[in-house]
Amino acid sequence: MRLTILHTSDLHANLHPWNYFTGAPAEHGLAKLATLIKRTRASTQDPVLLIDSGDTIQGSPLGTYYAQVERVSPHPMACAFNALAYDAFTPGNHDFNFGPQVLQDFVTDLNCPVICANILRQNGDPLFQPYRIQTVQGIRVGLLGLTTPRIDTWERPDHIVGLRFAPILETAHHYLPLLRPQVDVLVVILHSGPNRLPPQRSPEHWRTPDRSDWRSNKSLNGENELLSLAQLEDIDVILSGHTHQTIAGLEQAKPLVVQPGFWGSHLSRVSLELEEQGQGWRVHGGQVDILSAEGIPPDPELLALTDPYHQATLHYVHQPVGHARAPYPGGLAARLGANPLAELLHQAQLQAVREAGFPAELSLVNICSSAGLAAGPIRLQDAYGITVYDNTLCVLEVSGEILRRALEQTAGYFRQLDPDHLPAEPTAVVAPDARGYTFDLYHGIDYCFDLTRPVGKRLVNLQFRGQPVEPTQTFRLAINHYRAGGGGGYVMFQEAETLWISADSIRDFLVYYINTHSPIQPLYSHNWSLIPDLAEIYFPNYFSRPQESLLVG
Repeated sequence: MRLTILHTSDLHANLHPWNYFTGAPAEHGLAKLATLIKRTRASTQDPVLLIDSGDTIQGSPLGTYYAQVERVSPHPMACAFNALAYDAFTPGNHDFNFGPQVLQDFVTDLNCPVICANILRQNGDPLFQPYRIQTVQGIRVGLLGLTTPRIDTWERPDHIVGLRFAPILETAHHYLPLLRPQVDVLVVILHSGPNRLPPQRSPEHWRTPDRSDWRSNKSLNGENELLSLAQLEDIDVILSGHTHQTIAGLEQAKPLVVQPGFWGSHLSRVSLELEEQGQGWRVHGGQVDILSAEGIPPDPELLALTDPYHQATLHYVHQPVGHARAPYPGGLAARLGANPLAELLHQAQLQAVREAGFPAELSLVNICSSAGLAAGPIRLQDAYGITVYDNTLCVLEVSGEILRRALEQTAGYFRQLDPDHLPAEPTAVVAPDARGYTFDLYHGIDYCFDLTRPVGKRLVNLQFRGQPVEPTQTFRLAINHYRAGGGGGYVMFQEAETLWISADSIRDFLVYYINTHSPIQPLYSHNWSLIPDLAEIYFPNYFSRPQESLLVG
């Protein structure tokens, strides 16, 4: 007997093969995976399970629209899950981003059980069914759900009132001895990934037996426990998510381990060979692979079923919100020097916190994508393209000492450089494990990074209004809630006092700012610099600008 387990994760509300941020077709989406799912089911008479491990309802404009603009039942993702007859779902951290009611409505819309053992009510009872024993053609399959407990760090407090999040390993050690004797196959549905990464991330590199060159991905404590969980004997399969990797097996793991990328880029497939043993079955072999959505035609039935949701989202993102008098380029160039895109985000945040009654001296933003704004009309899609995450806005009271540590961490985005031997390509100045969303840009302070120095010793100037910043000096900082909670490894911000948290997302504040200030004119603030001057070296024309566009003060 062969048991096949198909697995999706981190779909982030991507149904159709369409990128709403760029307005172009895409090689991802659940509709493409549906074709692979149906092909697999049609190819065998043996049992096939279909399971998702979270981050399902947030992450695309479709998710935002059906959480904040038009609430429908069933939710579009639940509609698709029900049509594909999913067997189980375990929520991820981003499934809490729109608040408890949106998540509860989605859960109610699902036909499959929601399984998670470590999301607890204050009295210790699990919020969802902790595990499930599902019998398929006589095979008893145990499903144990676990999610990253750092939801308590990233999420807005009002979204998780009355909940606590138990450690993954502690919860696993509690349930595995109870579940293992009752089942033939034990599967952990895990919204958590590895806390260390190989230098290259293709599936074959995850299977290398030598991990000496693997590096920390700067996870929060307890956030990513896949590597530790994979050492436990009682588990047959781990269906992993959260870290957006493509994993088809780990060399040193006891169970079979998979992780299928993100946005519906891949489908995990686990094949277990079973033989009868006494009154039950025994796993005597298995294999895993990751099936790419690239080149796969979308399933026409799922496309037709969900097309009304897709069309409503297209109408939503095509709404005009303003006009730009000149371009606002994004991408790597915007991380190398003063740029109008960062200043636009700063001004939107500073206006929002000022109108909320918590004016801030400082602002922190990220350039997370290659998208910018072209000169001319601005659509909602364009604004969303530069704010790809559904982060809310916070105001923290931070000390000069916290600020200095955060800036040193930001400077680690770059390699240590020799100014006489700079790489030919600008991308080569970025550290191997660095991601755009971990590089922060500040407004309100003057600072300089010397990239010829080692990590941790690069901040060579830090001033506020012309005076050196003192360690005990305090500032109000407008910052996204992910970073405020320590996301991206910025744990120092957890030491700061939170003064205010918004109900709306930063992208909504950006759209409001553009709408109320249209037509917008690019502004530049020369408050930070790099040694060597990478902007001048790699993008000299990018930073040319008329004198009247300079932002003073």
